Amino acid sequence: MIALSIGKATYDTTVPVDKYPIENSKNLIKEKLDGSGGSGSNVAYLLGKWNNESYFAGAVGYDDFGTFIKKDLENGNVHTNFMEVNYEKKTTTTFIIANKETISRTQLMIEPEVYHLKKYEFDVTPDVIYTDGFEYSATMAALNKFPNAITVLGAGLNYADPKEVVSIAKEVKYVVFSMEFACRVTKMRVDMNNPTHLLNLYKELREKFPKNEIIVTMQNKGAMFSINNEIKVMQTMPVTEVDRTGAGDVFDGALIYALGKGYGLEVGIRLANIAAALSTTKYGAKSSFPILSDVISQYESKFGALELQQQSEEQISVPLQTTGDAQGPQNVQNASMPQPSQVPEMPLPNQNLNQPPNFPPNPPTNS
Repeated sequence: MIALSIGKATYDTTVPVDKYPIENSKNLIKEKLDGSGGSGSNVAYLLGKWNNESYFAGAVGYDDFGTFIKKDLENGNVHTNFMEVNYEKKTTTTFIIANKETISRTQLMIEPEVYHLKKYEFDVTPDVIYTDGFEYSATMAALNKFPNAITVLGAGLNYADPKEVVSIAKEVKYVVFSMEFACRVTKMRVDMNNPTHLLNLYKELREKFPKNEIIVTMQNKGAMFSINNEIKVMQTMPVTEVDRTGAGDVFDGALIYALGKGYGLEVGIRLANIAAALSTTKYGAKSSFPILSDVISQYESKFGALELQQQSEEQISVPLQTTGDAQGPQNVQNASMPQPSQVPEMPLPNQNLNQPPNFPPNPPTNS
């Protein structure tokens, strides 16, 4: 599989702390993780690590950080001939405070001036195109040049222009929304434990993006998607989380791997959930990326051998099932991964997409 990933590249420093620092205090830190980051860069790295012909298109500054990013990607089996060095700018850097107490992240991105790719001379024919929405012009050029490629957008709060992300979303087949960005686009507040809220959010997204395959990631709650007009929530694999940095990018990369290999959307989301969960058990972004054999081993131990999709997704009809107690969905954090005969889904009421959404009055925020 040939994959072209277009987007952001940064130099990241992750600092794990026992608890969030008190303002105006001095703190001694004895560990940190340095590495390249950015969604486009991360996806390219994962696909390269998983033995695909992976290309990254993005811009870095003329400094040691930019040089490090290029070498880091190349060490991850990524082709960097579509990368550009801006000799007048400095590479974007990000400091990430990883709070061990709450498993939360606080990011500080240092980017005095935004800059982008200037050339879009892609001389390979990709099977899959991924974009994080940051490089709008380069993305549109690639989409126009390679209309037969599988196209995926990672739509998150990743410093890309939201209007450009929405514009790109209308041109790709698959859109992976983070819950935060989905709420921003729909102007809805969602309690992720409330099935009605989730249903209404998804229906609103489908109204705004009727031509897309839509996936909404919900961190350790799993991912929401639809097949044959049935909305499903695929639960994630329970793990002991320490840091979610890069987990969304791992999800995107694993999903792309599955789609490019012909496994289909539902299998792809299972693989992506497993890969993302495994990545949260380690600190940092690329330093936490799982090995492909570990992901496949976890998948096959729960669901059986990976099999290529035999039908188009429009022909697949899987009945909505409940895992756990018959009175309601099993708690995601305490659930065990289901056996192959089970579908790890949360039941959603009135799941037919052809019905208009019924918005709850003033839904609470998820905190």
